[in-house]
Amino acid sequence: MFKEKYGPWALIAGGSDGIGAAFSREAAARGLNIIIVARRQGPLDELATEIRKEFPNIEVRTHSIDLGEESAIEKLKAITADVEIGSLIYNAGAEPKYGDFLDHDWELLHGRLERNFVVKAAMVHHFGRIMRDRKRGGIVLMGSIAGYAGSPGFAFYASSKAYTHTLSEGLWFEFKKHNVDLVCPVVGFSATPTMVNSYGPIEGPTTDPAFIAKGALDRIADGPMWIADDIAEMIKGVINLEPATRAAAVAQQAKAFAKAH
Repeated sequence: MFKEKYGPWALIAGGSDGIGAAFSREAAARGLNIIIVARRQGPLDELATEIRKEFPNIEVRTHSIDLGEESAIEKLKAITADVEIGSLIYNAGAEPKYGDFLDHDWELLHGRLERNFVVKAAMVHHFGRIMRDRKRGGIVLMGSIAGYAGSPGFAFYASSKAYTHTLSEGLWFEFKKHNVDLVCPVVGFSATPTMVNSYGPIEGPTTDPAFIAKGALDRIADGPMWIADDIAEMIKGVINLEPATRAAAVAQQAKAFAKAH
């Protein structure tokens, strides 16, 4: 059963709305108690109330933690010290600020570095060791089509997703020796609250967050990657381009997206 392999608790980082909220609901539906972490307490409280009402037998804890701060990993260790984390879902990492790398303040970029690289790796290291000792557990690290190409205007974000993809592939092979599963979902664009608040209404086809959460947890034992069918051909088209051509094409698309919204 899912709970026996991946429970009794799930930690969802970046779990207050959008895809993260869908993961929180899906984990609760599968019988896992959940700890939801995000930066803003208000949305966390609203989601927790909804989940407790829908799943009254599930324990829900929320913590407001900025994953872009160096202190985040120690806070995460502290809030999980009294429970058994069988699932780690790292969903934090959306990029609401389009712009050239050099035009961003280093303070902002350093926060992205912590959230998308350092804290992510530290959490996988910490909880992965615990799962290894128990010989069970599961980890989900959200990927993105952006990780298959340099993305001018979103360069740091895209690089963090490329990092996530390659990290996931390597760790999946290492972890499976210890009966610990890992999957990195790569799915189509989702009109999450973060993106809508930053860029306005999203036009064109989008992927339902509930589909993403269910699909990822259904495939957690089938890593290292889950590439959704609707974007597999898009990825092939991108990676087969010559690098300079690819960068120019992606730059045009990213600029058009940011301008349109």
